[in-house]
Amino acid sequence: MTRPLRAWLPLLALLLAACAAPRPMADSELTLRLSPASLGRVLALQQRMTVSAHGRAQQMDVAIEVDADAVRMAVMDFGQTVARLDWDGRTLNESRAKGWPDSVTGARVLSDLQLVHWPLAAIRTALPAGWSVEAEGTARVVRFRDATMIRVQYPAPGTAELDNLAAGYRLRLDAWPGQK
Repeated sequence: MTRPLRAWLPLLALLLAACAAPRPMADSELTLRLSPASLGRVLALQQRMTVSAHGRAQQMDVAIEVDADAVRMAVMDFGQTVARLDWDGRTLNESRAKGWPDSVTGARVLSDLQLVHWPLAAIRTALPAGWSVEAEGTARVVRFRDATMIRVQYPAPGTAELDNLAAGYRLRLDAWPGQK
């Protein structure tokens, strides 16, 4: 096992544990597939992502690029790309380092990314029956029926916190210095 992948094993275990958390309803998993163009702008960010679940946290670096044609994301550790995601609005391609578990999917990462960055209007039009999203102050609240499932907050410029209450994990995205 290579050193970078060995460093990822605690994160992978954390994400697997989050995926195994009990869900309040069988159909409470939201998976967005918004077109890249529905973002309405070009986006290029380098972010530090912290994943927390069950009292443990792991950090990684993420590079995100979005234009009208595609969403591209790379997850890096020790200067090496350990996962890559490409979404053109029709096909989701992902590549992962050996040993990356099947349960940590590009679909989940893409959906979380879109909940944080895409406009509410674009998210609303793509929600399945029973789901809603509303702005509450500076936060976004995603509900299934009447239950709050996901909360996205923006505590400072360049910072977003996504709490997936149903799956039991939290993501914090911090822009690298000089980015907002």
